[in-house]
Amino acid sequence: MAPQVQNSKRDDTTSTRRKAVMLFSAVAFIALVVGSFLGDGGMLALWEGQARAEQARFELEELRAQNERLADEIRALRSDPRAIERIAREELGLAAPGEVVFVVRTVPGPPGRP
Repeated sequence: MAPQVQNSKRDDTTSTRRKAVMLFSAVAFIALVVGSFLGDGGMLALWEGQARAEQARFELEELRAQNERLADEIRALRSDPRAIERIAREELGLAAPGEVVFVVRTVPGPPGRP
């Protein structure tokens, strides 16, 4: 009867060790998965980086378009007298000799009326 008790204890010890190894493996696997999503180099950081890169590309395209518009305006101001005249009239309020300039000012109405 004694050998059977030893085998039972050995089986219990082996079973307990096996369960402990399986539990440790499961916890380690879960930690790796969570770390791969939430860690510094994880998927969330990757997605955030991609979103920032996309935003930067969008801003870059806007700046390039603005730069092109400004370059066109510079070229026009260097070569087209009408462009200079337009700026002088619209932004500086200047007039050509002999022209009469009328300034129309709006008077604010009573509150509540457009």
